[in-house]
Amino acid sequence: MLKGFFIVIVSFLILLSSCQKLPPEAQFIEQNKITGVIAVDSKIKDKCSGFLFIIVRNIESPQPLAVKRIKNPDYPYEFTISPADVIIEDNLKLFQGDLLMYARTSKSGNPFEEGGYCESEVKTVKAGSRNIKIILDNYKE
Repeated sequence: MLKGFFIVIVSFLILLSSCQKLPPEAQFIEQNKITGVIAVDSKIKDKCSGFLFIIVRNIESPQPLAVKRIKNPDYPYEFTISPADVIIEDNLKLFQGDLLMYARTSKSGNPFEEGGYCESEVKTVKAGSRNIKIILDNYKE
């Protein structure tokens, strides 16, 4: 009898702890995450292999704010990028408002290759946007 009572109490405590609010950082990350799809223009499809980089910049800075690196993705590729992906943790709160976003590929894994990569146009997006569509439509020799 006491064992059953103990199990009920433990179950209640586990349930209670799972109902707690997210910490402020987790709420900020969830509110500002960006989701969407990256596709490749059929004219350059065969040239866009290797690594995919999804890059977000703050409008006021040329430096990347957040980057995701995906090895050999299948296109169309569904993505999520959020403040959790910032390069410098102290810049977490810069991932809000209007942001610049683009994608590019790399055969070697180096995001700054001189040539032989595909890229998209730079888009202005709002943090928290959903269903963004990015097209890799430019091949750099």
